[in-house]
Amino acid sequence: MSLTIRDRWFALCGIASVVIELGGALVQMGSKDTHSLTWTSSTQSIASVFSHHATTSVWVGAYLEVISMGLFLVFALWAARKLGGGLIGSIASGFAVATVAVTMVSLALLDTEAYLAGHALPVETARVLVTLNGATYVTSWFLTAFFLLAVAPLALAVGRTVVGWSAAGVAALIFVATAADPGNLGQLAFTLSLVWTAVASVALVRRGPRAAVTPAVA
Repeated sequence: MSLTIRDRWFALCGIASVVIELGGALVQMGSKDTHSLTWTSSTQSIASVFSHHATTSVWVGAYLEVISMGLFLVFALWAARKLGGGLIGSIASGFAVATVAVTMVSLALLDTEAYLAGHALPVETARVLVTLNGATYVTSWFLTAFFLLAVAPLALAVGRTVVGWSAAGVAALIFVATAADPGNLGQLAFTLSLVWTAVASVALVRRGPRAAVTPAVA
């Protein structure tokens, strides 16, 4: 397989991860099942949601999100190598692996909530699960930001200014927005990382900037 074709497949993984992630969210949108709960949910809301079994849409959405994480990891490891690798590339890869691992834990907790819904779970236990899920989910935002901060200097070093500066900008927004309002602004800032993944996937398969030519000295 040529490098060009291989790179296109890796880039496709990045784009597919975003499409499938958003698709999973849309499948679940509007449902009043466990995935809609946060640590700010009232005791009454938690009791109401856990009083009935989760719908099929919750499981379909969760399945899609797990798949998207695998595709994102493929993209992230490729991007780190594509931009030069080395020590910084290894750091970026490490944060990508950590991001996916923590997100998977969050999804597992979400699936646990969905599985236990409708089984007379004490509301206090349900709140613990909801809070743990929220905490791990927000932690994955910070890990995503660290991944982007590691990618930024790699991209700038090889002349990929759009990829580099946008990565740094989204990372900064995640840190600031999550500190200010994790429930809304933090979620919005994290969503921008999905946009970055799609844009970077396209940018990295395009021809890179030409290296500057150093004039020969007589």
